[in-house]
Amino acid sequence: MIINSALFLTALINPISKIAVISMLPESASMKDVEKIALRSSLVAFAMLIVFALGGNLLFKSVFHIELYSFQSVGGFVVFFYGFMALRQGVFFEVSSQQKLLDLSIVPIASPLIAGPATITAVITLSAEHHISTVIIALALALGLNLAAMLLSRVIAKPLIKFNVMGALIRITGLFVASIGVDMMFTGIRSFVQTL
Repeated sequence: MIINSALFLTALINPISKIAVISMLPESASMKDVEKIALRSSLVAFAMLIVFALGGNLLFKSVFHIELYSFQSVGGFVVFFYGFMALRQGVFFEVSSQQKLLDLSIVPIASPLIAGPATITAVITLSAEHHISTVIIALALALGLNLAAMLLSRVIAKPLIKFNVMGALIRITGLFVASIGVDMMFTGIRSFVQTL
């Protein structure tokens, strides 16, 4: 169950999109800059997702009076939208050239590229279905894989860009992400139907 959850979260976090973002950093960005961005974004995203895993369900039900199936349905639509945009345009997120390098670690990398609507919905759903320790371990594994991809992004990106494979990989990943979004919407709808 931990491995399945970790793979599910890894697909949503989508390390390929981080490789694309980091490979688009200016040449002046050193390896130390890349390491700082990768570590900072991973820690911030981990903290955000742990908060949602521990208290997201309570927050939505008690404060906002939102049922989990509603959040799953809307979150699934948002995930589908991002996946569809990647499938159509070959990018998950566009980075402004005026943004400071370290600012990238928070927006857009930590959120929404790592801790976005998809992963927030997923950790809330997983924590409602499984023990919290399972979710935390799965999340740590997924973020560890993503961190490794970010640290190796320049090495990985060179041959992918050289042979024009990066765009194709992003589009294929977009197809998977869009499919996950549709599955989340159907899960939310199925949960709603069961309450009738």
